[in-house]
Amino acid sequence: SAIRLAADVPVGVIEVIEGYSTSITLPEKVDLVVAEIIGSIASEESLHATIRDARTRFVKRPFDPASYIPTRCQTYGAPASYALHYSLGPPRFD
Repeated sequence: SAIRLAADVPVGVIEVIEGYSTSITLPEKVDLVVAEIIGSIASEESLHATIRDARTRFVKRPFDPASYIPTRCQTYGAPASYALHYSLGPPRFD
């Protein structure tokens, strides 16, 4: 857990508050938001809504990129086709 990992940090440097960021309240605004981004694309797990909520409620300098880790998240995509796809026939499963 995060509390065990922060055990060697001096008292008062980091305070671990457990819970969903959209459900908790903080005693004061913070300098840094650290987002754990899990998923194949940037919009998974309502990332945009969660960061927007954190920016509105928690961040001292909400429009400073240095207030966030990571500072940006991108998904790349490209259209593709395979010309021989239909001429090969339906897929066979063993």
